[in-house]
Amino acid sequence: MKTNLLLILSLLAFAPLVHAADTNSELKSAVISFEQLTASNRNLTIAAYPMYAPDIVVNGKKDTFGMGIALLTPIAALPELQDNTLAKHSFVGLRFDYLAHQAFASTVGVGVRGDMQLWGHNFTGFATGGANLPFAGFGVKNGDIGAMVGGGAYTDLWRFTHGALGIQVSVERWTQFPGVVGLGGPVLNISF
Repeated sequence: MKTNLLLILSLLAFAPLVHAADTNSELKSAVISFEQLTASNRNLTIAAYPMYAPDIVVNGKKDTFGMGIALLTPIAALPELQDNTLAKHSFVGLRFDYLAHQAFASTVGVGVRGDMQLWGHNFTGFATGGANLPFAGFGVKNGDIGAMVGGGAYTDLWRFTHGALGIQVSVERWTQFPGVVGLGGPVLNISF
């Protein structure tokens, strides 16, 4: 039952973007819901990153660089999911990406992470999946919902009382573009 609830929550994370091409009210609602979940979790992860996609060509020219920001929170703090093992390693969030002269609102509908130790240092491996929707007024693919799947690794560089500063690298496959998209950059974890 609780695993089914996790699947339903993951699918619901995509729902606000399905109609966002018609109106921004669904996107605003998703942001408000995420803000409420973050406040109840008392935990927020902020990642800022450059993007590199070597196979993207726009109007006959390579357009390989972009940037983005992600806001993530764990979903295990929901009372219905606290005893679920999968939920304890899952997260949900919002992303805003700019790639190939297009701005995207991306929802991380599914995110699973696990900890490991290599060479005496702790790393967190993760896999993500989500929906990407271009904002109105950018590019030629406006309103075309795409999907994103990928994975990567994160590690803490400096821990402090209410969080940590770290770095992450990942590789993703977007349905809107050929090839893969590489990301990497600083990550700030805050507990409040």
